[in-house]
Amino acid sequence: MAGRLPTLMTNDLPTASTQETSATASPARGSAMLNNIFKQVRVPEFRFRWQFWAEKGQASAPASSKTPSTVAGAEEYASRPKPLGDQIISVKDFYQHFNNIPVDNLKLRDSIHLFHQGVKPLWEDTRNTRGGAWYFKVNKELAGDFWHEICLLAVGDVLQSAVETKRDSFNDDICGVSFSVRWNAVQIAIWTRDADNEAGKEKLLQTVLEKLSEKLVPKKDSYYYRVHKDHKAFAAPGQ
Repeated sequence: MAGRLPTLMTNDLPTASTQETSATASPARGSAMLNNIFKQVRVPEFRFRWQFWAEKGQASAPASSKTPSTVAGAEEYASRPKPLGDQIISVKDFYQHFNNIPVDNLKLRDSIHLFHQGVKPLWEDTRNTRGGAWYFKVNKELAGDFWHEICLLAVGDVLQSAVETKRDSFNDDICGVSFSVRWNAVQIAIWTRDADNEAGKEKLLQTVLEKLSEKLVPKKDSYYYRVHKDHKAFAAPGQ
């Protein structure tokens, strides 16, 4: 029949011998080969080392608040964030952790943080006391994608480049980013080290608005910057 394509017949083909089967690349051998390649090829490292943290919120108060009137209360608050896994120094490390931290399963007031190694996700940490954060109110349906992109902007040095200063006395940094479940939305925060760096704060916001996927760009009334020490529950070091 005109235009009919030839058909490849595979009936009655001889089976592969044991020797031929052993020489065939199987999925297992493929994985072993890739693992061997990864061992030999050096994965590019991030400029900064990172650490994931988990924080279980309290039902009676926001995860970011505390009652510092007693030493016991302050110690309990400071001990709430718990490190997750090892330090993160490459994209491979990042996804090994990120893919095993499903933020969709977090309960009300729970938080996940991704911070520079050595910086604890507390306002009173010595690297955070002079800083603040941009807070974004994100629809829960979009929060997972928003969080993913913000994390990549953080570890990829895009956010850092926006706030970085070259002063002798005090330089600004991105300290970390946070994902916190609230009643009707998710609060995603980008923590900066220097709340007085006005130019850096504005450049950081513009960077976020420009780099996020179009569907994730937040509306103008859904974000704000707040200095850590302006929170009622903030307790200066030594208090």
